[in-house]
Amino acid sequence: MLAAATRISDAPAKSAESPRLRVLDLLRFCAAISVVFFHFGETRAWGTPNAFPALSAVTMFGVYGVRLFFLISGFVILMSAWGRGPGEFAASRIARLYPAYWASVLLLGALGVAGLVTDHRPTFAELLANLTMLQHGLRVRDLEIVYWTLWQELVFYALIACFAAMGITYRRCLAFMGAWVFLLAIAERVDADLLQAVLVPFSAPYFIAGMALFLIHRFGGSLFPWLFVAAGWALALVQVLGENPPAVARFGVPLGSALVVAVISLLFLVMVLVALGVLDGLDWRWLTALGALTYPLYLFHHHLGFLLIGVLRLPLGNRLALPVVVAAVLAVAYAVHRLVERPLQSRLRAALDRSLVADVAYLPRGG
Repeated sequence: MLAAATRISDAPAKSAESPRLRVLDLLRFCAAISVVFFHFGETRAWGTPNAFPALSAVTMFGVYGVRLFFLISGFVILMSAWGRGPGEFAASRIARLYPAYWASVLLLGALGVAGLVTDHRPTFAELLANLTMLQHGLRVRDLEIVYWTLWQELVFYALIACFAAMGITYRRCLAFMGAWVFLLAIAERVDADLLQAVLVPFSAPYFIAGMALFLIHRFGGSLFPWLFVAAGWALALVQVLGENPPAVARFGVPLGSALVVAVISLLFLVMVLVALGVLDGLDWRWLTALGALTYPLYLFHHHLGFLLIGVLRLPLGNRLALPVVVAAVLAVAYAVHRLVERPLQSRLRAALDRSLVADVAYLPRGG
C-alpha cells in the first residue's frame, strides 16, 4: 500500500477538487458551538460564577473544541494545498479568512471604543494591528479573546505555503511532519524562542495528526501516517496533562487525568473515523450550511454574547436568556455569512487570482 501510494504521489499532484466531506462541516460546527456554550456557561456576566451548574458539567468540555478545530485544520488545509502553488493557496486562505474577520474587528472595535464590551478601549494602533491579523506577532493585544487561535492558524498556513512552493507529495509530507515533530522536541530542549514561534507547539500535535489523517484518507492506511497520528496524540496528551492550571476544572477542582485522556482520545478517534470513511454516510446537504456558520459564529459570539447576556438576564431570567442569546449569535453569524462573506469572498479571491498573473500583461517588448 505504501509503495503504491508513493508511486502515485511523488510527483506534485495535479489540481483536482476533492469531494466535499460534509461530516467535517458538522464537526466544525460542533467545535464552534461547544466553544460558545463553554464561554456562555462559564462567564460571570450572569451575575454569579456558576449560573448553570448542571449544564456546566457538560459545557466545560467545550474548551477542547479549539483542539478539534486544529485537528480539522491539519486535515483540510493539506487537502486544500495539495496540487496548488503557494500563491493560489495563499489567495484561497486570505479570501476565506479576512472578510468576516475584518467585519468582526470593525464591529468589536467600535463597541470597544464606545465602552460597551470591555473595560479596555482600543487605541487606533491596536485597531490597525488587529485588522492585519498579525497582532500576536506584533505583541499587540487581541480585540477579542478568540483571536489567539487565528495566529496559530496563520503560522500553520505560512508553513504549508512554503511547503507548497517545494511541491507537495506523499513522501515530502512524511518528511515535513517528521521534521516538525523532531524540531518540536529540539525547541523544547533548547528553549529557542524563534523555533517556538514558528513551530506553534500548542497546536502542532493536532495539525500534524490532521495532516497524517488526510494522507490516510487519500492514499489508504499505511504505517508511517499512522505513526504520525500516534505521535500527535502522544504529544497532545503530554501537553494537556502538563497544563498548569488545567484547561478544565469542576468548581475549581481539576478533572482526573483519565477523563482528560479520554476527551483528547475521543477527538482523535472521531477524526480517525473521518479519515477511514466510516462517517461518509453523513452527507446531508444542509450540513454545508452549518459549516458556513462556523467561522463567523466563532468570531462574533464572545463579546456580543456577553453584551446580550448583560441586557437580557434580568428581564428574561438566566434560563430563558441563554437560548435567546445563543439564537441571537447564530443569527448574527448567518447575517455575516450572507452579507459579508458571500459577496466579498468571491470578489477578493478573484482580485487575488488576477494579481497572481498580472505580470503576464507586462511582458517585455521586443527581444
